[in-house]
Amino acid sequence: MKTIFLTAAHIRRLIGIAKDALPNESCAFLLGHNYKVAEILSMRNIDQSPITFSIEPAELIQAYKLAESKGMEVIAIFHSHPTKAWPSSTDIKFMEINPVVWIIYSTTESQLKGFIHDDDGLIKEIDIKINGFTA
Repeated sequence: MKTIFLTAAHIRRLIGIAKDALPNESCAFLLGHNYKVAEILSMRNIDQSPITFSIEPAELIQAYKLAESKGMEVIAIFHSHPTKAWPSSTDIKFMEINPVVWIIYSTTESQLKGFIHDDDGLIKEIDIKINGFTA
């Protein structure tokens, strides 16, 4: 099973991003290497919707260029849900296109979960380790 590694500060930041966006979904990119998060880039949800998120194409390109300039990769996409921390049908469609870890925070259940679209075409939950401890 794959594992993504974050710090407690990363978790606090992601929860803050989610709460600041309420009542809408939030979104962010997590940069790093080998499933170890080094930096979080808060992104703007141009949908301004409580049930979907989209990122402006120019902002996407800028984020990927920034990651490359820092010698990092986009290793995860974060967003919040007003319901369970589980991929929606829309998320699953985009997970196929963006085969990185997807981290979802439920603003109603205060729960954080990670998922990946694996090589078999299945959505699998992955472990999130915080400072070496499983969330």
